[in-house]
Amino acid sequence: MKTIITAIIFFIAMNNSAFAEPLQLVQYADAPVPQSVDVAPEGVSVGDLFSRQGTLKATVDGPEVGEWFSHATVISVNEAEKQTVWSVMSEEVYSDGSMYKLDTLVIGPTGVWQGEVINHEGAIVGGTGKYAGARGSFEFEVLKGGDYKVTNTYWIGQ
Repeated sequence: MKTIITAIIFFIAMNNSAFAEPLQLVQYADAPVPQSVDVAPEGVSVGDLFSRQGTLKATVDGPEVGEWFSHATVISVNEAEKQTVWSVMSEEVYSDGSMYKLDTLVIGPTGVWQGEVINHEGAIVGGTGKYAGARGSFEFEVLKGGDYKVTNTYWIGQ
């Protein structure tokens, strides 16, 4: 019986991270004009590339706490539905590590963001330093004026 109780306590201790509360990091990001590569045909088409980089702040008007980089590629254009699908990879870089993200984003009707307010959720797939092994999700909201609010909800080591 003593062995069984010891084994149960050991199992719970080893799997404590499975019961851990998620961590949350809220940042505000600027939204600079992207650099782009328009492949043939002219206009939004499969293979077009957009890249951006900007700064991260802890509050809308606060000091800079990091920077971000993203790369988006058009992977589908649906003329009938007036939608474009983008594959997005991004990295947020902080002084204590980086967080990596993947996402697929459906935009319409023009295929290019036109300033409308968007709420969207994507995947946190890893990180370095303090964020090594991070898994979870992020939600970004395009604020009026074009900046982003990014809410990262994640676990470490799961």
